[in-house]
Amino acid sequence: MTTLETASNQYSTATTRRATKTAKREGDAYWFYGDLAIIRSPEGALPIIIEHHVSPGGAAPLHVHVDVDDSFLLLSGLLAVRSGDQTFLAREGDYVSLPQGVPHTVRVVGDEEAVMFQTHAASSFLDFIKAVGVPATQPKPDMAARDFAAMNNIAGETGQPVVGPPMSAEEASAIAGAAR
Repeated sequence: MTTLETASNQYSTATTRRATKTAKREGDAYWFYGDLAIIRSPEGALPIIIEHHVSPGGAAPLHVHVDVDDSFLLLSGLLAVRSGDQTFLAREGDYVSLPQGVPHTVRVVGDEEAVMFQTHAASSFLDFIKAVGVPATQPKPDMAARDFAAMNNIAGETGQPVVGPPMSAEEASAIAGAAR
């Protein structure tokens, strides 16, 4: 048996998952807090990769991830970021890593949607998206009709408790202004 055959046999039973790829905007998609979240990684794969499209002015409530760093590569748009006592402006091409256990919030600055690849080493945030999101095969839900208190309770149950309101437009403008 050759070295290649030995290595192939040794590792062939390590997983039943097969190599796969997803194209832009391909994967299970959900309307999540009014924006589009597309699960790009295959079922069971780590890290979890989420292609997240956030509308202009969109903002996440102040929250904490209990079991993962919240990391993303910003593909387009501008995001004002507050993590603990740090603030900064993330631009297209920036990679941002927000540490586990530190409260953080973001807000889209400007007229362009922000598109990011979020990466997580565990499924807690994915579980949250699946629990409160609406499959994107359905029409985009009217956010005024959603029960945000219930959604925020589920956030806590799945490992990312909401601890405060979203970043205001004024704070985001100040962060962007200081960065220019």
